[in-house]
Amino acid sequence: MDMNIKTLLIAPYPGLKELASTLAKEQQELDLTVVQGDLQEAIPIVKQYEKEGFDLVISRGGTAQLLRQYTSLPVIEIQVSGYDILRILTLVKDYHAHHWIIGFTNICQGFVSVSNLLDIQIPYTIIHDQKEVDEAVKEAKAAGAQTIIGDTVTCRTAEAHGLQSILITSGKESVIEAFEQAKQTYQMLKNTAKEVKRYKQLLHQSRVAIAVYNEQGTIEYASPAFQNRFNWMKNNSNESSIYACFPFLDHEYNELCRAIAPVEIQSTCIVNDKRMHLRQGCLNKDPLEPHYYIRLAESTELQEEHDLTVSAVQPTMRSFSQIIGNSESIHRVIEQGKRAAMHREPVALYGEQGSGKKTLAGIIHCEGKQTGGMLLHVRITADDDQLIDHLHSIFTYREGGTCVLQGVELLPLLRQDEISQLIATAVVRIIFLFENDPAHLARQKQLSHHLFKQFKANQIRLPSLSEYTEDLEKYARKFIAQYNVKYGKQVVGIDEAALKWLHRHHWKGNLQELNKVMEQAIQIARHEYIQVEDLKTIGFLDSGNDLCLDLHKPLAEIEKEIIWKVLEEENMNQTRAAKRLGINRSTLWRKLK
Repeated sequence: MDMNIKTLLIAPYPGLKELASTLAKEQQELDLTVVQGDLQEAIPIVKQYEKEGFDLVISRGGTAQLLRQYTSLPVIEIQVSGYDILRILTLVKDYHAHHWIIGFTNICQGFVSVSNLLDIQIPYTIIHDQKEVDEAVKEAKAAGAQTIIGDTVTCRTAEAHGLQSILITSGKESVIEAFEQAKQTYQMLKNTAKEVKRYKQLLHQSRVAIAVYNEQGTIEYASPAFQNRFNWMKNNSNESSIYACFPFLDHEYNELCRAIAPVEIQSTCIVNDKRMHLRQGCLNKDPLEPHYYIRLAESTELQEEHDLTVSAVQPTMRSFSQIIGNSESIHRVIEQGKRAAMHREPVALYGEQGSGKKTLAGIIHCEGKQTGGMLLHVRITADDDQLIDHLHSIFTYREGGTCVLQGVELLPLLRQDEISQLIATAVVRIIFLFENDPAHLARQKQLSHHLFKQFKANQIRLPSLSEYTEDLEKYARKFIAQYNVKYGKQVVGIDEAALKWLHRHHWKGNLQELNKVMEQAIQIARHEYIQVEDLKTIGFLDSGNDLCLDLHKPLAEIEKEIIWKVLEEENMNQTRAAKRLGINRSTLWRKLK
């Protein structure tokens, strides 16, 4: 073993110093410095040598235990061996004085075991703290003890009370054993340090901003990416708290992290005007000293896929009164949503992608009978052996809230049955999301009948945008107002020709797609109204607008669709469009009215 370990041995009594100094000459791998110091005397000694770059400390008994509180160096304790106990008992067995042992549990139990073998009966007192020594000596003296057997503090206290004392010393075997333990500990720490160094190198090279913090929010590690992104310096007390950077990472988030670990919580936040993706988790569940971490990156930097993802989300709407629209289908959704919010039974929301399921779930959460708690979106993409354990932790989270569960139909039916059983013990409200009708999924054996029964009476279908096109302009105007603020524009509406194109479009992505189109149009709009030219610039007229005639419509409506398609292909040139259709311009516009 090729090493040169700088080791400090602090001996509580002179004899141990002499023994250790003699044995140190035989230790080629240890660069030993031996000094004498007992309890408080040893504290300044260890601090001095720690500054000088020592690797390890060796001491004994109460001194070793005390030093662990004042140094970051590993402290190896010289134990009291069976040989040491046997030597003491051999020494005192022929004495006629009344002996008494005072020490910690391990010392007393060792003496009792060996003395029973030798048929030597010596009373003892177990202490758990050095502060108990004085009272223990007084009680032993009152019981007739003449000689106290113990460590240096015990012996000193006994002599102060007028008693004789015998110090429990450590022999050659115990000291050599401590030397060997020091070598093993150093090698283990060396290997661990190498491993930690590799991890740090990996973190330092990562573009993802990573920080580790404690319950109080003190940042104990920050990667270079984190430091650069937030201009964070470890010694800057004003910025040393994670809560200063992210006020929403409060106690409730930490509690949830501990409850569902090792699953991460995902969320989004705005940092320096950029939307960032944040993952938060718990490094250890120790209630006395929990530690947490966050990983922060732009959405393009984190593309990890997990079988189970948990996102803490803020509702985009908080009240049913915020839902706009006068169509019958929208009014029906609002009434069903209000009824669902009045109870805590599981609810299923289903509809096409982008139809507003998550928005409605957020409103039910805010206006529900069980107010408060967090709104969690739990997305399942595949089965996992730990899935049920993770879901149980989420369902029984003591702070309550709402769990929006998506993807259960991707699981085996037996796993779905297990989820059904978990619902009975759930503390949170559970809302299921589906794109397809749950009844159809159950008939196709994609959805467990046991699970289906849990929400069969509480299902809400969200209509596709094509079912309430009379409200399309209202939603478009809402998005315009939203993105005017974001991009500093003053767009007041949509001109008539552009609005007709919006009505003709087949909205596969429903409100979500309309939202995206309005955002893109606002970004490039140069006029007070969004025009056909704007829609063309963002590629809207080139995507999703293939002519698909509905032959169930009246002939006049079919003609309109054909004319609009030809106008699009002719870049809205009326003369060329009329010529292609074999009609004049006045006839073209008459048919479009």
